[in-house]
Amino acid sequence: MKLIEFAVLLALLSSVRSGAQGSPLPVAGQVTDAATGAPIGGATIRDGGRPGTAVTSGPDGRFRISLGAPGMLVVSRAGYASREREVTGADTAVRIALIPLGRQDSREATAQSLEGLTVRAVRAGGEAPIAQTTLDRPRLARDYSGQDIPLTVRQSPSVTAYSESGSLLNYSYFRIRGIDQSRINITLDGVPLNEPEEQQIYFSDFPDLTSSVQSVQVQRGVGTSTYGQAAYGGSVNFATHGLSGAPREVALHLGGGSFGMQRATLEANSGMMSERLSAQVRVSGMRADGYREGASSAANSVFASAVYLGDRDLLKVTVTTGLERNGQAYSAVPEEVLRENPRANPIAGVGDKYRESLATFSYTRFISPSVSAGLTAYGFGTRGFYDYPSGSAAPALRFRSASRWAGLVAATHIVNGRLAFDGGAHGMSYSKDHEFDERADLQYPGYANTGFKTEGSVFGKASLDLGAIALFGDLQYRTAAFRYRPTAGYGLAEVSQRWSFVNPKVGITAQATDRVRLFASFGTTGREPTRGDLFAGADDVTPTDAAELLPLTRVRPEYVHDLEAGASLSSGSLFATITVFDMRFRDEIARTGATTMLGYDLRANVGRSSRRGIELDAVAGITRALELGASVTVSRNRIERYHDEGSGVTYLDVEPILTPAFLASQRLSWRATSRLTVTADSRYQGRSALAPVGDDRLTSAAFHVLDGGLTLDLHGSTLLVQGRNLLNRRAYPSGDVSGAGVPRYFILAPRSVDLSLTLRR
Repeated sequence: MKLIEFAVLLALLSSVRSGAQGSPLPVAGQVTDAATGAPIGGATIRDGGRPGTAVTSGPDGRFRISLGAPGMLVVSRAGYASREREVTGADTAVRIALIPLGRQDSREATAQSLEGLTVRAVRAGGEAPIAQTTLDRPRLARDYSGQDIPLTVRQSPSVTAYSESGSLLNYSYFRIRGIDQSRINITLDGVPLNEPEEQQIYFSDFPDLTSSVQSVQVQRGVGTSTYGQAAYGGSVNFATHGLSGAPREVALHLGGGSFGMQRATLEANSGMMSERLSAQVRVSGMRADGYREGASSAANSVFASAVYLGDRDLLKVTVTTGLERNGQAYSAVPEEVLRENPRANPIAGVGDKYRESLATFSYTRFISPSVSAGLTAYGFGTRGFYDYPSGSAAPALRFRSASRWAGLVAATHIVNGRLAFDGGAHGMSYSKDHEFDERADLQYPGYANTGFKTEGSVFGKASLDLGAIALFGDLQYRTAAFRYRPTAGYGLAEVSQRWSFVNPKVGITAQATDRVRLFASFGTTGREPTRGDLFAGADDVTPTDAAELLPLTRVRPEYVHDLEAGASLSSGSLFATITVFDMRFRDEIARTGATTMLGYDLRANVGRSSRRGIELDAVAGITRALELGASVTVSRNRIERYHDEGSGVTYLDVEPILTPAFLASQRLSWRATSRLTVTADSRYQGRSALAPVGDDRLTSAAFHVLDGGLTLDLHGSTLLVQGRNLLNRRAYPSGDVSGAGVPRYFILAPRSVDLSLTLRR
């Protein structure tokens, strides 16, 4: 019923805005090469006032488009500098000349195109038949007070997120359509961020990363091919600030707020030096006590990037390192305990310390207006420890790990008239040491084992524009291998396993009318188990459990077939997308709801399962000063058959865990004055299961949360006052089930306020 009401609201808004806009304005024109005068086919012409409205020029460079009103045409084509052209009511026949890249007079545009080459290879274009949402810089900064990335990504449809601390810092995670973060491909400027062994990423190791990000694209479902692990439930790719064309600027961000939150960030951008060089650097320090007891966080990070611009090529170096010390808070708590002490944390008093560093070196080359290519080499290194209470007066148990991996990413972009092709390749080698020192006083034996992983993949994706219809195809081949070296002295031999996957995707878009675009796609992808899946959450394989865990065939790879279809509506200042999805899984490696002593999720193959639903995402400019956005997800999510190995019981037709059937969010932005903007953000998360057993007692209740903020422009500087959970609701956004079958929860912090001041010069 709520979905129907929302659809009716959109229809009413559409009619209101359509009436206000008047009749469409037809525009005809031709796109040509500014150097030769030759017509340019395959150029994209967009209505700058209506997102999603676009046409493509034919082989003779000619096009026709209907604008909602006199305004701005945005014309772009690979190999040329983009151009904007204002169109008035009397000016409906236009000729637009694009300047080729790779020349002195287009050096800046050439650099911007080359900087984005690797990102373009993994992102879906706005016209691709893929369920996607892109959060631009204003959207990212809307409520940013230093929180970890997952708490910002949840602005996208079908995304849920939580923080173990209950507040802004410490470990936090997100899910897309109920699929956990370790099964989502995550990249930064095209470089894969998921650590290969567990396929997880800990954003706490990248503190204040949001400050260095220009945009984030969230693809739901299998999406398009990318680098690194399989995009099983979705992909999230971050694009950092571009250096070419960036102005010289120094900015200081200072913040503080509830639960001991403190933040200081210094950013500096050199602007262009000698017309060839540009650099930027960010230094951040963040502290917080956390809402839950002992869930403190202290994190520092440095992010630096430099670029050299040639006329036809670009060299770019990026380095970042983060050091964090977090109080451990990965243990959920029963509700009866939370009612007595909402801040309860059974492992308060122990912590961790980790450093993670990344360096990338990229070279890209503009070969011709139709062809560009690039290579990116990258390397990661992590080292640190985490503690666990020993259960006595003795010191805590300390587990150490260190990993290192390096890889090479290749990308190419080719345009030939209405045919566009993106190709990519990736190779990576990885190893990680796991260590625990013997504790004879507690009868805990020590261990030291190592996991190795290699990966290789190639993909090609092409789109063919046939006028009102565009075809899309994507094919990836990916192979991965894991090798395990047991602790010396166990008498166990090394074991290894290799997996290979062929992942095809096809799609079509159709411009049904000037205002309505239809799309459909089908894709399939496979994914290998993680180390934790293979070892049932154990950090070390001993001779006692080797017979059960070795060889590495305990858990099978998982596969998904994903059918998506939908429509986009653009009418005046209203833009809406509706997507119907049908994801069918085979051998899904699903969470059982249980966790190990050290907080690792236990997962198992569950045969056949599915997630089917509908997503609605819309934004409307009610007035020039007032904008309203909303998203709704309604789904039916099922596991056909789940066999609990511990109890021996088989459950039929049950819900997967932490996959609510109803999600809704609304956001409002009101520009009250030329300097003051007021925002409000509302989130509703439906009831979700904590174990796949069909027991209503093992669930997390639905909740609604309201946030709001004020942004004041201080002559170039900015003051943000952000309130969270303004209605002071008790909410449990995530949880699990104890070994005794008791539901346990992670709590959301009560009402809080954060202030952020940005000074620029």
